Amino acid sequence: MFSGETWLSIDCGARTPSVDALTFTQWVTDDKYIKTGENKLLSTPTNLFEMSTLRSFPKLGNSNNNNNSNKYCYNLPLKSQSKYLVRAGFYYGNYDNLKKPPTFNLQLRSGSVNVKVTTSLDLDPIYHEFIIFTTESSDFDVCLVETQEDEVPFISTLEATIIHEQEVYRLMNKNMVLYLESRINYGVDQSVPDRFVSLVEKYNRIWKPQEDPRYLSSQFGPNIPISYSVEENNPPDVVINSLIEAHNASQSIVLPINFRQKSQVLAYFILYFDVTAAYKPLEEPRTVSISIDGKIMNTTQLPGFLRGEVVSIFPIKVNGGVATLSIASVGATTSTSLPPPAILNAMEVFSVLDVSDVGRSSVVGSSFSLVMLLLMLYCTEWIDF
Repeated sequence: MFSGETWLSIDCGARTPSVDALTFTQWVTDDKYIKTGENKLLSTPTNLFEMSTLRSFPKLGNSNNNNNSNKYCYNLPLKSQSKYLVRAGFYYGNYDNLKKPPTFNLQLRSGSVNVKVTTSLDLDPIYHEFIIFTTESSDFDVCLVETQEDEVPFISTLEATIIHEQEVYRLMNKNMVLYLESRINYGVDQSVPDRFVSLVEKYNRIWKPQEDPRYLSSQFGPNIPISYSVEENNPPDVVINSLIEAHNASQSIVLPINFRQKSQVLAYFILYFDVTAAYKPLEEPRTVSISIDGKIMNTTQLPGFLRGEVVSIFPIKVNGGVATLSIASVGATTSTSLPPPAILNAMEVFSVLDVSDVGRSSVVGSSFSLVMLLLMLYCTEWIDF
């Protein structure tokens, strides 16, 4: 029985395999996975060597790719009926010397997920990342679709990493796709990498380092193991060992969360807490309330020193493309002391797509009110605003 790939990192357009010196990721060429397109080498410098090449798909006057002249598909041999992180990376780099970064669509799972890719002249790559279940077939297609005349689709990297554990993103089911909106490692500056070796981050997640000048930033030096009261999502210790902290108990941590989709979406929030980086092992227990758009969604007493807590909140209905997350300190434990301030170590935010009907596209970048209606029927824990 074919088992399928469990960790696949494709350097699109590259002519030889390579190994990342920082993460030891083994990048392979894409020749085995697609038979059309052209390899391109960028002239624009980039610190990410896997972004220095790409595969583009100009029209050649005929098509031998699924009888569709504007659709170009990678076929990935993944394990069937498994949960995967799938990420596509795009770095234009003015490879064609036209200074006209294209717009096109990215499709997954037989077109049931359809994402608008808008590239730019920026020096930072663009990623579109999903948590997705594969179907009964071991073949998984990732397709690029031309949507604008004379705008040529391209792709720089394609990654797929299996997620074996059931407790990872445990609130999703096989009719859902999670689309990453934000994943942040709070309390550290840009000198901290956003990728780690597989022994540290076994799901190949990218954690964007971020400080916030409105709040205190703290780090706990040694990457000691953290014992979670809820074994959920296995965040790397190097991520959990930093945090942002309010200046006092009366200040809330308030964070705007921007969504790519500007109409109504369902969202999945995951917040990571550990007080260790606050350097206060003997302090009173902290209790925090978590609100989204002014409504309290969760109140949690955080475990003590060297312990962690993961809070998952789903489903959350978001309108207008922006949600406001607020974390507040709750109550004093004695009559003479103020409670410890609110903290936050890391956060992931996803929008949720419904793929129960593979004949209908779930689109990021255009309206999908029908998707919302059907997904509401599947959610047994719908939160009524």
